[in-house]
Amino acid sequence: MGRRNRCKAKLRLYPDPILKAVCEPVGDDEDVSDIIRDMMHILTNSKTGVGLAAPQAGHTKRVIIVKDGNFTYQVMINPHFCDCEGRTATAREGCLSYPGRFRDIERFTCIDVSYKDDSGNDQCDTFYDHDARIIQHEIDHLDGKCKVGE
Repeated sequence: MGRRNRCKAKLRLYPDPILKAVCEPVGDDEDVSDIIRDMMHILTNSKTGVGLAAPQAGHTKRVIIVKDGNFTYQVMINPHFCDCEGRTATAREGCLSYPGRFRDIERFTCIDVSYKDDSGNDQCDTFYDHDARIIQHEIDHLDGKCKVGE
């Protein structure tokens, strides 16, 4: 009887065409709890994942989840950069949807991001270093790109 609400989400892997889709914004009154549930299922069951974008879970909405430096999960709905400037750094990145592939990618080390949290509250936060890198990687996915897979 407990199987009825069991999550059936599965990670989308290259060459799944959804990984190249440009995602649509989430509407003000749109319920994305099922998308978040699917994404959390995939991310929490991953041994190495530190972030996930909705297309990796089969959805074309602008939602990402990142595991921050405190090992807590942060949902970002309709994230966009307010500011990216200054220093950049190059580091090796991988991607759950492109298993076994790694590339050195240059990213900003400090970003300001505006988004709605999973309670629908507007947020604007500054992220640094590893957290900034993860968010930039996941927002790339929302735009149909993955520098690791290029």
